[in-house]
Amino acid sequence: MTSLYSQDISRIFSAPSGENGLSQEAFGTACHDAWTALQRLCKEHEAGAPLMRHAFAAQDLPEIEAAAGDLAAKASRICLIGTGGSSLGARTLCAAAPAGPSSGRMAFVENADPHSVGPFADEEIADRAFLVVSKSGTTAETLAVFAQYRAMAADALGTAEAAARFLVITGPQDSPLRRLALRHGMTAIDHEPDVVGRMSILANVGLLPATIAGIDGGAVRSGARRVAEQALRATTTGDCAPALGAAMQVALMRDKGLSASVVMPYADRLAEFSRWYCQLWAESLGKGGCGSMPYPALGMVDQHSQLQFWLNGPAIGSYTLIDLPPADTPPLALDDAELAWMDGRSLGDLMQAAAQATAQILAQNGRPVRRIRLHRTSVDAETVGALAMHFLLETAIAGYMLGIDPFTQPAVDAGKALMREFLSKSPAR
Repeated sequence: MTSLYSQDISRIFSAPSGENGLSQEAFGTACHDAWTALQRLCKEHEAGAPLMRHAFAAQDLPEIEAAAGDLAAKASRICLIGTGGSSLGARTLCAAAPAGPSSGRMAFVENADPHSVGPFADEEIADRAFLVVSKSGTTAETLAVFAQYRAMAADALGTAEAAARFLVITGPQDSPLRRLALRHGMTAIDHEPDVVGRMSILANVGLLPATIAGIDGGAVRSGARRVAEQALRATTTGDCAPALGAAMQVALMRDKGLSASVVMPYADRLAEFSRWYCQLWAESLGKGGCGSMPYPALGMVDQHSQLQFWLNGPAIGSYTLIDLPPADTPPLALDDAELAWMDGRSLGDLMQAAAQATAQILAQNGRPVRRIRLHRTSVDAETVGALAMHFLLETAIAGYMLGIDPFTQPAVDAGKALMREFLSKSPAR
């Protein structure tokens, strides 16, 4: 089966990257460790672990599609109330939706900012439905926004109609969110208990809102399946692109002390992907002093805002550029002698040249850089599914290489408990 992308890591080594480049010896050691970690993940998959499970699943798609269709039929605007892993995967998939009547229907309410979660007029509420997502069912921000919107909807529509406008995705355990949903007569469907939020992009948490936006969930999983199958069939680290990526990232941390991982896609439809990656990488690996700080970027925007620092600031980061071939679009005609180098080229040609130039100038300045090239001329559901699975695997492999559990987030849970303590001691209004 033809791959949906290729990965070039040639610019991470000492020859093109100068003093900050990796030695072949350091990379070889990392590849050995990545292979051990990959074998562990493959055995866990055989035992039913969730990381690659959804790439091979289809039985739940009709249920996801039915729930999405039912909620979408109630309003023209659907607001997803959730934060972190409850929304970033969905945002990533929705951003790849094709133009059409369904695109742009999803709105995301992730931050409990009173200026953003303002009151709607009755006619605005009448044209909205709400998807509330929290695996734990205890996320304070989500519960607070949910409570405010439910009260608004009840005032505008009546309690029965308001309840029909809400769909809840939460863990099957007893929780405040599940109790509230049942008390108000709302439908609640289960968030799979063994799937961590930041890795739920291929589950109903990601696919249900994506389906509302016009994304084919089966195509998303098809792209993910291509990458998972490659990983499961691999006989060496070099056969598995995510394992090579993990070896690169961990070797640069170990051997060069790099403390940042910049991911910069060039397509606007992947801007949300880089934000999803940041949570995935940070929350999975940032434990016990391990990991590297992820930074989201967007070419060509950040070539004009951050590149100066990347090139001449401290050498702290590795760089992953994601670009795609130029589409067949009209050539430019600027009719100026000084701009003759642009005449006859397209916007896609310009974007591709920018990615190529940025990769080369980073390497020339001793910055290790990887280039991931998509094989299609536009970002679609299958391609996003493949990229998601690549980085899910890369992150999990890197976690095992570092000797940590990539599926927990103890520091985050501690912060949530402290917030509850502070709020409980403040005066109620």
